Amino acid sequence: MRVVCCMYKKFRGFTLIELIVVIVLVAVLAVVAAPRFLNLQSDARRSVVEGLAGAVTNAAEMAYGKAAVEGMEELESYHVPNYGIVQYGYPSVSRGGMESFLQIDTGYHDLEREWVWAAHNNGSVSDPDWWIITQSQWLADDNIVDFNKAIEDSRCYVKYTAAMEPGADFAVETITDGC
Repeated sequence: MRVVCCMYKKFRGFTLIELIVVIVLVAVLAVVAAPRFLNLQSDARRSVVEGLAGAVTNAAEMAYGKAAVEGMEELESYHVPNYGIVQYGYPSVSRGGMESFLQIDTGYHDLEREWVWAAHNNGSVSDPDWWIITQSQWLADDNIVDFNKAIEDSRCYVKYTAAMEPGADFAVETITDGC
């Protein structure tokens, strides 16, 4: 006597309902995860600006150290040999000032360089000198007339405020809400 089992079951793959459930789950995951992944460029730009702010702070502190070693940190303007111009011990916002202490590719109103900067100088204690810098590629227009306004309008830059009197300190600020 022979027993034959009729337990054969043919597998044909997913049912239509299982396929729809998987598609819906993948779609929900994509909707939840997409904003996080799309924001990576903005996060990267913010990180670059914050890194630059650290470099500006280090450059200002190094400049002060160089000026202090020579006893020139109290002078309104002094050229630190082999470096650049300081104002009350900290980098000046003029050409040959802060840009000379940074080890990056910068240019005053020069969009051909990686970093473009502009400055407000000849200020007073109540209206201090400042220097702003951003990446050239982040500026929307190639025909810029007012670089200070263009950089400020980018809302993605570093602002360095110079010391304006003996014993005063510098300030570094990051503006990243437009990155």
